[in-house]
Amino acid sequence: MHQTRKRVNFPAIIAICASAFGIGIGLCGLDYLLASRGIGKSTQEFGVGPLDGVSVAVMFFSALGLVLTLIAWAATAIFRSASSTGADSTLEKDQEHEEPHDR
Repeated sequence: MHQTRKRVNFPAIIAICASAFGIGIGLCGLDYLLASRGIGKSTQEFGVGPLDGVSVAVMFFSALGLVLTLIAWAATAIFRSASSTGADSTLEKDQEHEEPHDR
């Protein structure tokens, strides 16, 4: 039977976003190399190359994904610890009220 997954794999999401951010930085380096070779819109040292928009978009969205995932991961950890603490205290109270013959 099909089981639904109850947990989100936050470390995998972080790894994917960090890799995408690294790719964006690599695209910036490639863009600088292309611009310095005269390929693109400008031949100045810090000119606009052919990959500026792509590299900035990749870095922006991956950084945004990193931040949102880290916030969601922290919120989930806080929520889980608060709910597990409440469940533990409820379990202890139930055990205190059990009859000796029930154990």
